[in-house]
Amino acid sequence: MKARDPILIAIFLVTITAPAVRQFTGNTAGTAAREKRKLAPMPARPTTMAAVWKFPAQFTAYETDHFGFRASLIRLHAVLLYRVFGMAPVPTVLVGRDGWLYYADDYSLEDFHSRVPYSTAELEHWRAVMEERQAWLARRGCRLLLVFPCDKYIIYPEYLPAAYRRPPAPYRVEQLTDYLRQHSRLTVVAPRAALLEARKDDRLYHRTDTHWNDRGAFIGYREILRELQMTPVEYDRVEKITDGWDLARMMGLEDILREEDRQLIPRTPRRAKVVDRDRPDPYWNNGHVILEVDDPSLPKAVIFRDSFGSALVPFLAEHFRRSVFLWQYDFDPDVVRREKPDVVIWLMTSRRCQWYMPVNPPLPE
Repeated sequence: MKARDPILIAIFLVTITAPAVRQFTGNTAGTAAREKRKLAPMPARPTTMAAVWKFPAQFTAYETDHFGFRASLIRLHAVLLYRVFGMAPVPTVLVGRDGWLYYADDYSLEDFHSRVPYSTAELEHWRAVMEERQAWLARRGCRLLLVFPCDKYIIYPEYLPAAYRRPPAPYRVEQLTDYLRQHSRLTVVAPRAALLEARKDDRLYHRTDTHWNDRGAFIGYREILRELQMTPVEYDRVEKITDGWDLARMMGLEDILREEDRQLIPRTPRRAKVVDRDRPDPYWNNGHVILEVDDPSLPKAVIFRDSFGSALVPFLAEHFRRSVFLWQYDFDPDVVRREKPDVVIWLMTSRRCQWYMPVNPPLPE
């Protein structure tokens, strides 16, 4: 035996046993939180023949999710893909230019290309559903506002990879908002033009996130208030360097891909206070959250919304004595009858035009 053979044997043994040691002494909670899913559990000891047949697949799933150094190896893979090849380690993120990331899931890329326009029948369906909803609300002395924020690729297409080019056709959200404005009396808030104008002076979307930042949300807020004939609150601009946001987290690189968060801080203390919510969340990503302002002269509002409505919560809540924010598209007449709002805002981001079609529930008299 050569003198170096014991060293090689020792290295080999350490190499093959270290992952097992790490697996049974480590903690995978952080990995589960980062991947935004529940990791496969250790399967129970099989007690029936059917369970025996299922056990190998269940154990393989468990081992795949929990083997030692898994998180470190995934991170190394992510860093190499991003730094060396300019690629994302997950299919839900598209790496653009100059540090910009784009969401590549939920029909985002299909919406960017918008190769399949709305049919006239589909546009008429939207009009009929929303006009029925508006008429039902009007009988209760309530206004309806339809709000359609823009995804990042609509306002900042130039940072997409060079291969991404759009045909000279309108986005589906443009088709829809133009049709509703021309063929109905619905109040439609489509801030695309205002965002394109405002981007000349400021960055309105996060580079490492799917959504608009405070500055972009303020443009949407201002357009909503214009329809409601209200005056926006005054804010000061500040910048704060933070870890990367949701797209960077999807890649596991939030500490490497930093974000210059362009915030707005109100010049006077916020009046709206949270009175009910399903869970604490610093970015208002609540399934439901209710805020109140101690001013009986203000109107009340119910807001049905998606994730683009999160940044609007602290802005809009200042203008209503009670504002109920619900993360859902389904129109809920029971909520309206209980809350008796003066305004209902229904908000849907542009990419959802690729698949969502509204339907009214039974609307009781």
